[in-house]
Amino acid sequence: MKFLVKTIAALLMVAVSFASNAQTILIKNAKVHTQTSAGVLVDTDILIENGLIRTIGEGLTADSALEINAKGKVVTPGIFAVMNQVGLVEIGAIAGTNDAGVEEIDGLGASLSVDEVFNPKSTLIPMNRAGGVTRTLIKPYNGTSLFAGLGSVMDMSGDYDSLIVSDVAVFATYGEYAASLNGGSRAAALRDLEQAFSQANEYLDNAGAVKSGEYRELDYSLSDLATLGRVLDQEIPLVVSVNRANDILTVLDFAKSHELALVLEGAAEGWKVADKISKAGVPVILNPMDNIPSSFESLNKRYENAALLNKAGVRVMFSSETHNAQNVRYAAGNAVAYGLPYDKALAAMTNAPAKVFGGASNYGKLMPGFKAELVVWSGDPLEVTTHAEQVIIDGKVTDMMTRSKRLEQRYKDITNDNNTYYRK
Repeated sequence: MKFLVKTIAALLMVAVSFASNAQTILIKNAKVHTQTSAGVLVDTDILIENGLIRTIGEGLTADSALEINAKGKVVTPGIFAVMNQVGLVEIGAIAGTNDAGVEEIDGLGASLSVDEVFNPKSTLIPMNRAGGVTRTLIKPYNGTSLFAGLGSVMDMSGDYDSLIVSDVAVFATYGEYAASLNGGSRAAALRDLEQAFSQANEYLDNAGAVKSGEYRELDYSLSDLATLGRVLDQEIPLVVSVNRANDILTVLDFAKSHELALVLEGAAEGWKVADKISKAGVPVILNPMDNIPSSFESLNKRYENAALLNKAGVRVMFSSETHNAQNVRYAAGNAVAYGLPYDKALAAMTNAPAKVFGGASNYGKLMPGFKAELVVWSGDPLEVTTHAEQVIIDGKVTDMMTRSKRLEQRYKDITNDNNTYYRK
């Protein structure tokens, strides 16, 4: 009871603090991509109060509101960057700035969680935020295990309380890399996956006896088995990196046999078995810019992959890079150029990840009652010449300053020596 009272009190304090910091913002005369059945609205206003979208319509007014003139500009939900190590890596080649995973790990590694080591003050956060990224799904690297660990959803506010949802998915791999971890054999890798989930099932059915030592000794840690138990209960999805068409079918069969919520990542040859992916109801995360085979398992990569998967009825999402997560919108534009409908491309980096990884109840669409997490663009967000003019997270206008802009300002004027570090 004491814990409950303290928890409620803490939540009330957070709510009061949030309300006091929230802004009233009125965006005027924008072209609004709602990502709802309302479609695209022109010359439309958006009123934001207490961190939420209060009203969308024409001719709105609000006393004491921060007014943003968006005439000729475009408003979309914020970019949800998926599958990266933002906040975990600063300089990939320097180990001291890299908390994205463990090269060698004992056991499965399925329970490795990284949200507690997320650095909200990383220079990559303002850089990507200024490019329109408002939240990200971070994950560990794959090391020497079939499982990389757990991924979490973080916001890009730069605040220390950046966690949105912890441990929303387990990440694994299958195919050439998985085979290399298992003596060069896909069959051995599949056997290990089967054994891991079989023992997780045992643990679910006999958790009390296992913990008390009254059950046979299992091969994996209890934390790993409990994590896989969440996947077996369909509490969180299993995201499997896989590329070759027949490997994709193997993973689909594996997920079906264990009744798992599955997400495919990579899926270089997904277009070849798009109908089967669609029939299984499995979403796909891919990079629309990736059409050069980097291995034998990806010989049939093509730019049309996203369009062909979407045509078959597959929900498509776009992966993102760590240092340049904001460039996912350029990849989306490339997908549109190769046949993906515009609204689907926009959804692939906003609404679709919210539905799959959490937050769909209040994020990823522009409508009353939803979180005010959006971007005001200078023009079409899928065009390379467009830039984000305002980024709003939790109903607050964020700082658009980045390290690059500071360097530009510092060294732009070379007519005098005032740009040296030790002079003010």
